[in-house]
Amino acid sequence: MPSSPTRAPLPLELHESLELYLAEHFVLPVLPETAARVVALAQDPASGARDLERVLERDPSLASHVLRIANSAAFAPREPIVSLQQAVSRLGMTTIRDLSLAASLQGRVYRAAGQEELMRTIWAHCAVAAAFARETARRMRRNVEGAFLCGLLHDVGRPVVVQAALEAPGLLQKDANTPILLDAAMDEFHERVGARLVEAWGLAEWTAAVVAHHHAPERAGPYAEEACIARLADLLSHWALTEGSCAEDFPEEDAAVLDLNLYPEDVEALLALRDQALLCAEALR
Repeated sequence: MPSSPTRAPLPLELHESLELYLAEHFVLPVLPETAARVVALAQDPASGARDLERVLERDPSLASHVLRIANSAAFAPREPIVSLQQAVSRLGMTTIRDLSLAASLQGRVYRAAGQEELMRTIWAHCAVAAAFARETARRMRRNVEGAFLCGLLHDVGRPVVVQAALEAPGLLQKDANTPILLDAAMDEFHERVGARLVEAWGLAEWTAAVVAHHHAPERAGPYAEEACIARLADLLSHWALTEGSCAEDFPEEDAAVLDLNLYPEDVEALLALRDQALLCAEALR
């Protein structure tokens, strides 16, 4: 669901109504307590692996979800990971944070009554983008964990916009036009709403900047390169999830490819990771 230049914009009256509702009435989703503590610990240089383990031990559901993902083909452990201690030791605190966020997002953010298929579609796109962002950063020798997180969160504003549009009194009539209006609303609001959400969750400033500007990386200031990686991951994910698409269908002339100074062989190598990226999305379900 990339923003499309041919898609009709949200009618002005609906745009203004939704903007007002988002600004004055809609309550942003909050992270569950355990996930919020995991995020804080991962960003605290004074904390250690054991602190993270203790927090996860108090939430068996989240802990089991993290262990399941850690043992998936996407992370390809040489030996089964059977404890939180092993998971933190082998994957690191930052990756455990990302897996905890992934589990929490599905339960808290990617929920909208009557829009279950849309939520699954957006989530799959973000999960695949996370995998491609990680591999792009690895190829460029950049922050791999940070890129993965930005890929995972780049469209997090979309489900939130859907929730707000459906909740706002009298905003949308439930008719044949609803999907079209929801698409337009997501296109117009998801970046700013996503950035607000990331800031409210206490994630790093650069993460919010990438989420806010992944469709126009040049606006991300000192974080333009990180935003370019997220933009490229977004394009790669849409390509990978389009049935029947081949390498020739990928837009290699997009500004994100050019601004990252990627050679054709770099793009070819990323496209070859399609199956691996889809495996990551399957693991994060």
